[in-house]
Amino acid sequence: MSEPSLHAGAAPAPAGPPPTSPRRPLGAGRIVAIVAGAILCLIALVLLLGGAALAAAGHSRDAAGFVTSGPAPVDSDAYAVVVPGVGVQIRGPDQAYARGLLGTVRIRATGDDADKAVFLGLARTQDVDAYLRGVGYDAVRDLDVDPVRTDYTNHAGGAPTGSPGEQTFWERSDSGTGTRTIEWQVATGDWTVLVMNADGSAGVHADVDVGGALPVLRGATIGLFVGGGVLLIGGVLLIVLPLVTRREGR
Repeated sequence: MSEPSLHAGAAPAPAGPPPTSPRRPLGAGRIVAIVAGAILCLIALVLLLGGAALAAAGHSRDAAGFVTSGPAPVDSDAYAVVVPGVGVQIRGPDQAYARGLLGTVRIRATGDDADKAVFLGLARTQDVDAYLRGVGYDAVRDLDVDPVRTDYTNHAGGAPTGSPGEQTFWERSDSGTGTRTIEWQVATGDWTVLVMNADGSAGVHADVDVGGALPVLRGATIGLFVGGGVLLIGGVLLIVLPLVTRREGR
C-alpha cells in the first residue's frame, strides 16, 4: 500500500497584491488650476469677511434706522469747533445717485452742561469762514475712534461779532439744551459743520456723533456674500478637480 502524498489537497499559495501603476504627475495645467483656486478662495474669504462686517454694521442701526459712529468728544476753549470738508464733489446726475447711496446724514451734539444751550449748524464753507474771520476757533483735523481722540488745528482770534443763531446762511441748524440734531441730504460742494455755545461764548464742550441711513448697505452686504460664495465654490472646484482626475488616472 502506497503512502499518501504530503502535498495532496494543499491550498494554493495566496496571490500577492495587484501591481500598482505609478501615480501620474500633476502637470503644469493642474498646478495652475490649483494655484488659481487658492487665490479665488482667498479673495472669497475677504469678500465674505467684508459682508460680515457690513451685516454687523446694519444690525447696529438705532431705532431711527441710522448707523452711527461716535460719540466723539468736542472739548475746546475756543469760541467754536468746526468740521470742514463735509459733502461730495459730484455734480450732475451722479449727485442724485450719490444721495441715493448715502441717504440722509444725521449729526447730533449734546452739551456737557445740561443748563447751557448748544448751537449746531451746517452751511457752505465760505459762509462759515466769513463768519469766523478773526474769531478764535478750532478745526477738527483728525478723529480717532479707538481710543476716542480728536485733534484740532487752532485758529487764534477773538469773540464773534454776533451769536450763531443770528446768522441767516445756515442750511441746517438747531440750538438749545440737551441733544441738538440736524438731518441733511448730502449735496455737492464744500460744507462745514459748526458747534458753538448758543450765546457765542468761549469754551465748547459737547459730544458729537454722525450717523447715516446708508440704504446702500443692504445691497452691498448681499453682493459681497453672493460674490464671495460664488468665488469660494469656484476656487474649491479648481483645487479639488485636478486632484480627483489625477487619482483616477485621467
